[in-house]
Amino acid sequence: MKAAALEKYTVRDVLEYRGSPQLHYSVSDNSTIETALSLMHVHDIVSLPVFSSGGHTFVDIVSVYDLRDYIIKSKTEVEFQLLSGRPSGNPTVLQDTVAQVVQSRKHASQEVSAQMPLAQLAQLFATYHQHRVLVTGYDAPRDATLQVPDCGRKRGASIDSGCSSASVHSDYAGQAAVCGLTQYDLVRFIQHHNHELGTILDAPVLSVAKMHASLRPAAPNHLPHITVRDSALHALRLLCDTHTSALPVVDVDGRLITEIAGTSLRALCTGNIGLLGKPVLAYMFGLRLPVDSPYIVHENFTLSQVMAGLLRMNCRRAWLVDREERPIAVISLTDVLNHFL
Repeated sequence: MKAAALEKYTVRDVLEYRGSPQLHYSVSDNSTIETALSLMHVHDIVSLPVFSSGGHTFVDIVSVYDLRDYIIKSKTEVEFQLLSGRPSGNPTVLQDTVAQVVQSRKHASQEVSAQMPLAQLAQLFATYHQHRVLVTGYDAPRDATLQVPDCGRKRGASIDSGCSSASVHSDYAGQAAVCGLTQYDLVRFIQHHNHELGTILDAPVLSVAKMHASLRPAAPNHLPHITVRDSALHALRLLCDTHTSALPVVDVDGRLITEIAGTSLRALCTGNIGLLGKPVLAYMFGLRLPVDSPYIVHENFTLSQVMAGLLRMNCRRAWLVDREERPIAVISLTDVLNHFL
């Protein structure tokens, strides 16, 4: 690990820094996709622990990205609703169960020990593109289960502070606590110890980001993006195909307008699923999603500035733009972690 000062820390240190890790949101494996999305939307979270409906035993963690991929790959009533713009009255993919989503995935959630060195955790996140892991061998303080997370997003708080990617305590009797960590938790921990890291934080953003020479799909090394004319369904399919969590939305001149993330699906329900066939901005407005300018950085930024901005603005990524405000690269949490390896 490039930052030798971090080698003395373990997964347990990250969990203890996070504090009050036990949470209260979960779904059963026979819950519908629509129920899971609604719970994520209400509490502004990106994943949920899944318990068996009969035995109340832990099954896995399901994320909004798992749900996104399952919905996009489905060939059910979604196609009709995209054409008609209204519900058909027939069951849709949103009525499929969470168990079906879990079974369709290629990989289960990764399990790590609380004694795992921090460097190995960072490598698991950065190299294998995991955004959450399960933690074994960690006993949270007993009174932690009594603290209910604030559902309101606050600046300076973890973007996943209500997320079951972190530890979970179920409301159902007999269900075991499930403990885990996200990429965001690890980046927060590293930033908290920035005084120990020395000059590695002075690295220019250009050395952290993967550069893209063009927005043109035909050009080599182009940056995947969405135009205002593209449909939301096209955007979500591109997210799925490129294994990314968000894409830039650009105008006719290639200037950055906003971003569309897989988390937008959390507001989807049977009554508005037809919006997937609309242009991406109409989709976002229809779901009452914020169409804000995303976090942008320029070539003169350092890694330290990027990390501070990500945490201060509760963002999962920063967009590197040129002088004309055209996106040329994205700096994700994975890129940040990878720089320390």
